[in-house]
Amino acid sequence: MKNHHFTLIVGAFMLALGGMMAGCQTVQRVNIPSAQDRSAYQPMPYSKPLPPDAFASSGGIGQHVPLPDEAGYVRAYQAQRSPRIMVLVTYPTSKLAMQKTGILPNDYQAIQISMIDYLNAGGQVDIQDPQMAQQVLDRESFLRLQNGDPRVLPLIQHQLNTDILVEVQAAPTNQAAAGPAIRLLAQAISTTNGRVLGAEYVDMPLPMSKTNINLYTGFLADKLMQKLTSLWGGVAGAFNPITVRIYNAAAVDDVLKIQHFVEKVPGVSRVVEQGITGSSSTAYGTLAVQYQGSPASFYVALKRELGVSSGLKATDIQNNTVDMEITGPMILKTTSITTRTQVRTETQTVTKTVQNNPIQPAK
Repeated sequence: MKNHHFTLIVGAFMLALGGMMAGCQTVQRVNIPSAQDRSAYQPMPYSKPLPPDAFASSGGIGQHVPLPDEAGYVRAYQAQRSPRIMVLVTYPTSKLAMQKTGILPNDYQAIQISMIDYLNAGGQVDIQDPQMAQQVLDRESFLRLQNGDPRVLPLIQHQLNTDILVEVQAAPTNQAAAGPAIRLLAQAISTTNGRVLGAEYVDMPLPMSKTNINLYTGFLADKLMQKLTSLWGGVAGAFNPITVRIYNAAAVDDVLKIQHFVEKVPGVSRVVEQGITGSSSTAYGTLAVQYQGSPASFYVALKRELGVSSGLKATDIQNNTVDMEITGPMILKTTSITTRTQVRTETQTVTKTVQNNPIQPAK
């Protein structure tokens, strides 16, 4: 009887074990890549630093959706006397780069159109067509502009009356945290003196879809709006000077005399000399003048201080520049010097008037 029970128990155990083994699958060995194999460890893409709700959702067809800082940007733009702005996107143009990435010029043009649309602020800001630069400039100058050569900026200012160039450099990069991306480097540059008014950058993940382009160019445009608003809006500490160019002076010393005189004009809080050059017969200088009003009002205040002197005349007044030429003898205001000498109880006062030598035009 005991042997019979033992046989039943062993049989039941073997049957259960067989069922368990039948339900199990063969486990295959998995090779774990080494830590040096970057292709095996891809980070998960994330929208940082742009949260999904960073900007308002798109409106209806043809409806402009303003960026968060657009209203202040437009007010500051109007207070700055509506400077003319051009947006230009530069990108790799070699066939090898295009074949390697599969990104075509039209893809980069989409970035340019999106930036123009944002900075245009629904038609409230004057944005010039970048194709005008290609039509006006010769081929060499336009290629230099595309390559970011700052020496072309004066040509844009004089031939197109452009005040600010917003340049966006777009190029593929493998250094972004989320993997292959397009690195966008944006700068707002004054064409008057090459001064950078604002700069920002961001990595736009691939693919270059409409959603990605609109999201990341919107981020760039909004950051530039913030910085231009601070500069134009007179935020404490912001340096937004008028560029004053003085032509036809007889000597460098005469330009320095004019600089000293400009410092005393009411409304002027700061004057920075940005270069004076001269020869044996003529001199030229540039001043950055921090003034509380427009270039035209600065010139009026300067002429008021000069009084009867008519030897300094404005030849051009633009958005934020005043070009002046010495056309004849310019007599600055006379200076009264008073000295007082006291001996015991007697006081003697002597006042003499010192006549400044007139500033002469170059011969």
